Amino acid sequence: KEAVQNAKGKPCINAEEKERAEELIFDTEDEEIVIKKFNVEMLGKDLQTLQDGEWLNDEVINFHIKMMKDRMERNVESDLVPEAFKSRNLFFNTFFYAKLSDNGRGYNYQAVKRWSKKQKVQVHESQLDKVITPINVGGNHWCLSVINFKEKRIEYYDSLGGKNAKCMQNLRKYVQDEAKQYGNGEIDMKGWTDYTPRDIPQQRNGCDCGVFTTKYADYISENRTLDFTQNDMPMFRRRMAIEIARGDIL
Repeated sequence: KEAVQNAKGKPCINAEEKERAEELIFDTEDEEIVIKKFNVEMLGKDLQTLQDGEWLNDEVINFHIKMMKDRMERNVESDLVPEAFKSRNLFFNTFFYAKLSDNGRGYNYQAVKRWSKKQKVQVHESQLDKVITPINVGGNHWCLSVINFKEKRIEYYDSLGGKNAKCMQNLRKYVQDEAKQYGNGEIDMKGWTDYTPRDIPQQRNGCDCGVFTTKYADYISENRTLDFTQNDMPMFRRRMAIEIARGDIL
């Protein structure tokens, strides 16, 4: 079968899956339930945001975050997954940073102090490799933040090449407040660095930031090289539709 290729030249979806993806994206009724999983209903109108030229909505990004968490939990227990692709990650949804930053007005740890506890993990190097969070900037742009305990870095991935010093500052405070909250004492972050890589895949339009952000999270959560490009976005949009309908990342 004809296959859609990703940046590595490996088949991602075949012709039949591509046809199914386009049915999901273009032909599903607004209120039609495509799948119910993770106590979430994904509707036709959500998948319509995967049409070329559309901005992804929170629901699509957050459902993928849930699927990444689900995949991680399976991978950790699997002997079939190479150790290099295994990473102990905590995933937060798109609402986490909005609350932590008081909707961009400052910093509010109290608004999120129970978020890690709900996932039964502490934000500490003894339990985690990374904390991965999509971030909405100014209501019109998606980026990704990563608290990387292994590399001792606060990382920020922006498909338009932007920086966000305030976000990095807030995440540093968050790590320290989590340590105090759960009795791990002070964390010395003097050796930590802020990392905003410039040589990452960049968008060449005004609508694909959500896809880039989701794929940054997908690849980084498995320690994979960010080797995709703008040219892969149409394929990724269709692949994401198939993944939502399956409830599992391909």
